[in-house]
Amino acid sequence: IYEKVQKHYPNALECKIVDHSDGCGAKLELTVVSNSFEGMPLLKRHREIQNNLKEKGLFEEIHALQIKAWTGEQWEKKKGGV
Repeated sequence: IYEKVQKHYPNALECKIVDHSDGCGAKLELTVVSNSFEGMPLLKRHREIQNNLKEKGLFEEIHALQIKAWTGEQWEKKKGGV
């Protein structure tokens, strides 16, 4: 899944997946930081990522998915606690 998301966002500043399902991949936390999200509402970012996973046939494998889709500026604020 990581490779598929990374290919869809090749200029992502950060692309990370954390498996919260003890290795089976059913419960994932996906973080994508990309300036392509600039000006895009959060819900639209999430839908874009979900649709990409569905198109690749990967969404059926996931039971629970937490998406964090941020712009570079939002990411820097979160990292710096500003």
